[in-house]
Amino acid sequence: MTLHAADEIRSHVPVLVVGAGPTGLMLGAELALHGIQPLVIDALPGPTGQSRALGFTVRTLEIFKQRGILDRFDGLAQVPGVHFAGLSIDGDHLSSTMRPANQYPQSRTERVLAARAEELGVPVRRPWRLESMEPTGAGYRCVLSGPGGQRVVEADYVAGCDGAASGVREAIGMPVHRTPPSVQMLLGDLRGCGLPDEPFGVKHEKGMVMSAPLGDGTERVIVCDFSQPTRAQGAPVTHAEIRAAYENVVGKPLADGECLWASSFSDASSLVESYRSGRAMLVGDSAHTHLPAGGQGMNVSIQDAVNLGWKLALVALGHAPDSLLDTYQSERYPVGRELLLNTAAQGQIFLRGPEVDPLREVLRRLLDIPEVSTRLADSVSALDIRYDMGVPGALPPVGGRLAPDVFDVAGTGDDVVGELRHGSALLVLLTDDDSAASAAAPWRQQVRVVRARPRKPHRTSGPATPSNLFVRPDGHIAWAGHRSDGLLPSLSRWLGEPAA
Repeated sequence: MTLHAADEIRSHVPVLVVGAGPTGLMLGAELALHGIQPLVIDALPGPTGQSRALGFTVRTLEIFKQRGILDRFDGLAQVPGVHFAGLSIDGDHLSSTMRPANQYPQSRTERVLAARAEELGVPVRRPWRLESMEPTGAGYRCVLSGPGGQRVVEADYVAGCDGAASGVREAIGMPVHRTPPSVQMLLGDLRGCGLPDEPFGVKHEKGMVMSAPLGDGTERVIVCDFSQPTRAQGAPVTHAEIRAAYENVVGKPLADGECLWASSFSDASSLVESYRSGRAMLVGDSAHTHLPAGGQGMNVSIQDAVNLGWKLALVALGHAPDSLLDTYQSERYPVGRELLLNTAAQGQIFLRGPEVDPLREVLRRLLDIPEVSTRLADSVSALDIRYDMGVPGALPPVGGRLAPDVFDVAGTGDDVVGELRHGSALLVLLTDDDSAASAAAPWRQQVRVVRARPRKPHRTSGPATPSNLFVRPDGHIAWAGHRSDGLLPSLSRWLGEPAA
């Protein structure tokens, strides 16, 4: 999956995915799961092998469980809670039975997702670069350059998963709203330094330091020295600079050790005007960048891919109208905007001097209120997202996710969320009335009917009384009812008209 001859680049593809990081690999697998074989390209000859993102929020873990791949991420280190601006929130406040995980470098995540893509028959071609793309009316004429020179690929759709410096975003001329950096952090993966396990970070008078083990004797350290000016993006970082910043902030020296990898980042942020332009979509960091508070970046990007994948597949296959792709923008753009808001707020509270300490103390006291803790814990875990399903006056659970450990499959006792591994939508029957199943029969190739029963009620998940549920392929509940009233419009809205 690394080097390929030019003749392995097809001249026509339904979807060209640009970028083979976690976002592009997840989108490629999602498209294949739903019946589309995309072409995934990346300009690098191979994965970087850098650790970068280190773990998963609860919503991402729920998605992996839905797709039946959670157990492939072996060695996950479960974390008992989350944090907001370094203020710890116990995991019992989360509206999920699952807990976040860390100590899982991005390089390992990419290996798991690459194997998943390969298993589903998704071609990943390296090193191939997108040089240009021009609209043709039926898609884009894309010029790629790689080991075999240049190739022209006609793509019905293009998905930009190519990061903050997205070439796809530049090619379609998508405007970006940016905020400049005001503070920077130095990051290093060290060995032999004996750093404390402080994954939520510790605020000092002169800055902030966060450190945690990564396994194999490697430790991650992040240092924010309030006295240091911001540096140019991409400027190299040395071990000596990390040591000097650490000593200035903490007041004691950092052991010599060894620096395996170093980088820097800032609190600069950006958000595109739209995630969609015609037949081109922007996914993940190509659409939004922000302070990586709580490790949300990669997670939100993977969730973007899962929201888009099934919709793009249905439209590309001709099963659903083009307007379905508009819901990618209407659903995920507000998520991106909220992401920038909560990460910026965390930066203001955690990465400023003593002048913000009173505000920080007030927030710490507010976290003693269970509702406040749940609200913030769910917000940094992507558990509070509720989409507009086009059902007037709809109340929860409509719009929310199908949470794990809430419903059992009748007869097997398996968790119902595991039925989403097939890529189909679900009709979860929790009553004896079969009218909903009869109504969904014309969509039998796209809807999997599952008879289920509720487990012990969870305080924040599931309907108050048993009712049937129509669950989209991404795990969000689009309809709930005891009979079939209102189900047909929902099926048509999200899956298109049934096949003849």
